[in-house]
Amino acid sequence: MSSSQSSASAAIQALRQVIEALSLEADFEAFFRKAAGAAADLVGADAAALIQLNADDRLEYQFVLGVPNAYREQFLGFCFDRGTGVAGHALASREPVFVPDYPAHPGAMAEFVASGLQANLALPLHSAGEAIGVLVVSWFKNPVHAPDAALLALLNTIAAQLGVAHQRWQLERRLEYRANHDDLTGLSNRGHFLERLRQAVADGKRYGRHYALMVIDLDGFKAVNDRAGHAVGDALLRDVAQGLREVIRGGDVIGRLGGDEFVLLMEYRRWPEEPAGVAARIRTRLSLRVVVAGGTTAVAPSIGIAAFPDDGEEAGTLLANADLAMYEAKRRRSGQQICFFNQSIAEAVRQRALLLEQVEQALAEDHFVLHYQPIVDLPAGNTVAVEALLRWPQPDGSLRAPGTFIPEVERHSRRLTQALGRYVLTSALAQAAAWQRDGYELAVAVNVSAREFLEDGFLPDLIELLAEHPDLPRERLVLEITETAALEDLPRARAVMQSCCELGVRFALDDFGAGHASLANLRELPVDRLKIDGAFVAGLPGAAGDRAVVQAILAVAKAFGVDVVAKGVETAAQSQILQEFGCRLMQGYHFARPMPVGLLSERLDTEQQAQQT
Repeated sequence: MSSSQSSASAAIQALRQVIEALSLEADFEAFFRKAAGAAADLVGADAAALIQLNADDRLEYQFVLGVPNAYREQFLGFCFDRGTGVAGHALASREPVFVPDYPAHPGAMAEFVASGLQANLALPLHSAGEAIGVLVVSWFKNPVHAPDAALLALLNTIAAQLGVAHQRWQLERRLEYRANHDDLTGLSNRGHFLERLRQAVADGKRYGRHYALMVIDLDGFKAVNDRAGHAVGDALLRDVAQGLREVIRGGDVIGRLGGDEFVLLMEYRRWPEEPAGVAARIRTRLSLRVVVAGGTTAVAPSIGIAAFPDDGEEAGTLLANADLAMYEAKRRRSGQQICFFNQSIAEAVRQRALLLEQVEQALAEDHFVLHYQPIVDLPAGNTVAVEALLRWPQPDGSLRAPGTFIPEVERHSRRLTQALGRYVLTSALAQAAAWQRDGYELAVAVNVSAREFLEDGFLPDLIELLAEHPDLPRERLVLEITETAALEDLPRARAVMQSCCELGVRFALDDFGAGHASLANLRELPVDRLKIDGAFVAGLPGAAGDRAVVQAILAVAKAFGVDVVAKGVETAAQSQILQEFGCRLMQGYHFARPMPVGLLSERLDTEQQAQQT
């Protein structure tokens, strides 16, 4: 066989190997080694490199083969302007560029001359007509031979195959990234994070490693979305993701489960110091104030932490327990936003689940009742309004007060919260209509929680319930909301209150004075009545501070033209000093405890008879 025949046979064999590798080799780096190695062998070179245009539109060494070991790390990742050097020339001209004496070439770079590079052949790579990079075949020690036209054509074919493979590889990487990462934050998504958690658990069992899993939820995020819009909410989530990247240690894994819930997995050697330290940094970094309509709102993380293997030996159990600890941290609030899982939390969760089940059953079986506490007008002491208070009869004949179960229901079941609220409104309106028919002009006050009041369905439900009692004057219904509830989303609260007022319903602001910025809030909200927080009444008549607060509230109410009810009046002395301050409406055990409908009707009858004599 002649020399030319032998060269042609080698070329054909090299091309066949490249084409076979393109169809069979899933690993791009392995394909690069075969394709670039075949190209180098064809021209007697001893090295090759793939130089790709990166996201900054600069040429970057991404894969190398045969480069002297001392310079391999220096070459990988090396970047330069796309118009620079031999590679830049080939990219711009879209033609191969052969440089037989690289050190003497005007475009030579000092870094490559120092590495011993003798000659270069740069072959441009294209995809869909666009230049995407350069395949460089290099001579460091081997004799340099200029490729003939036939070899150049074959090398261009190999370069084209390499370009196709690289584009396919990049597309696969992008698809894999999108499948494993959250589009908004770039963090691992739920599926990818859980897979890494499962792998960590497996490694922990095999090698005796210990891990802490944190679930992080943002308190105040809903208010940001509602008051500033989803664009601001999305920007906040991106900032949170960046904040987590800033505070974690090398090797820690972070992800986004969805919404405003994030997760962090970390290996530790000292418990609880290491997880506590990371959690403290997260709390500091993610405690923010966000600009929203009407001012700013606070955002802070609640963090639950569970340990492997002590708090769970499987990924699902570990995540569930960290989630329980997070909800416990959220429940505590009051500055303690970090909670470690323990068995008392697990027991509390079991008790909570049992409670919710019992509440649902009591609702289904109509076991709840309403008691009514009089609000009296002094000095005569006649009942002018009542407050409807939910009671839960127990098998032993006792009555369970709402404070022992309503907070848990509100925190953990939106559906039950709405169902209980609807039950109270339905029953109170029916009773108010009955009193109306009996000739009693009695207003009925109903407490409405923030979670219930700010829901989209509250106003339509109220309209529907009022329509069932067309003869009941709408001003007979007084909705009581706390100042804290109104502040949770002030624009939303103001809009709902205004719509209710247009129906004729009145509002009382409960626990007034216990919140903050009360004067500003009062100016914003359409209220007819203030209810002084019982904590201030309790200190009367002796506590100078409480006297000053009560007098200030009465003065504010007078200035705004609204009534005042003093809650929690338990002694004659308290009643007397309040009257001296100018407060006429009072409620408390000194006058009457909450009572069932029958007893209250008897009280109303007695008062009516006394007025007639």
